[in-house]
Amino acid sequence: MREFPQHHFSPTDHGYWPSSPTVGTAIPPNWRCGGIAEVRRMSIAAELTIPFHMREVYLDEQNVFDRVLGNLTGPRGGRRWTPGHDATVGHRTVLLLRRRRGVRRREFRRYVHDRIGPVLQEAGAHDLRTYAFLPWTALPHPTPGISHDNPTFRRDHGCVVLGAGSRAAMAEILASKHVAGLVADQHTVMTAVHAFAVEHTVPVIGTGSGARR
Repeated sequence: MREFPQHHFSPTDHGYWPSSPTVGTAIPPNWRCGGIAEVRRMSIAAELTIPFHMREVYLDEQNVFDRVLGNLTGPRGGRRWTPGHDATVGHRTVLLLRRRRGVRRREFRRYVHDRIGPVLQEAGAHDLRTYAFLPWTALPHPTPGISHDNPTFRRDHGCVVLGAGSRAAMAEILASKHVAGLVADQHTVMTAVHAFAVEHTVPVIGTGSGARR
């Protein structure tokens, strides 16, 4: 593994992405995510192997979680827009994105990387990464003792990790004219944008700023 930060979500501060017609932003109370982990590997081949020391981690997940859902990205499916470790980041927000039915995966991926990424960077994000997922499957995360089922209408197809100097600074970014333009056309590609405030991030593995993409 090259990088492995865990983002733990606030149980109360969520659902604050600006809404627009036909795009849901409220978090369903029976499907609230407790957090995510970003895992960057050295190569695609590394996805096919599980290091021996990670097996204990897999076995331990049943002591903490009820459900774990794994999502993979393909080549260039994840992009880094800012340095990985910015001391000015006092708050992070994670956006979980749901693709509109009928929108091609390529079109969705282009919107995530070429529309959302540049807009949030221009709006003043201190920490920014965008991800477009491959079609979902339970196979990448076969940990024992917990659920891996993910009904179609609950599946997320992309993710954005967004940092700012503070929670107030994040609110200013979301209220900016840059984001307003994004919100105006988000309905053409997405049906849901679920925002979660990150209470704290645990850098389990990290190697500095790394590459932008």
